[in-house]
Amino acid sequence: MRTVHVDTGAFIALLWSREGPPGPSGGARYGQLKEERARLVTSDPVIAETATRLRYDAGLDAARTFGAVIRDAAAAGTLVVRESDDDLRLRAFAIMTRYDGLALSYADCVGAAVATETWADAVLGLNHDFRVMGFTLEP
Repeated sequence: MRTVHVDTGAFIALLWSREGPPGPSGGARYGQLKEERARLVTSDPVIAETATRLRYDAGLDAARTFGAVIRDAAAAGTLVVRESDDDLRLRAFAIMTRYDGLALSYADCVGAAVATETWADAVLGLNHDFRVMGFTLEP
């Protein structure tokens, strides 16, 4: 079974686009991964970053829809949410320090730590810094 870490950019592409309705790539790839029965993982900082960006850029309805998507996917077992703890925070800051030349958000660093600990085959997202860190980036 493939494991794929879902990053902020993928969630936003699934739900919203500045140019109008979301493009087919985000939703289509997410649907393919569900059909493949891939193990989808994310972290609570990615959820926080996504909800905040949607709230500020797309409005309350988009952020609330995202909350419902996360709730339903977690309840159905199609998404695993890695909660933060002291060890994860320490690893995230170590990644931030290691890649000091990249402008990584804290959520990116936690995402890299979670992708590493879950042996993720890929990161579903738009942030090319994950490639620099050695991950396969999809879509």
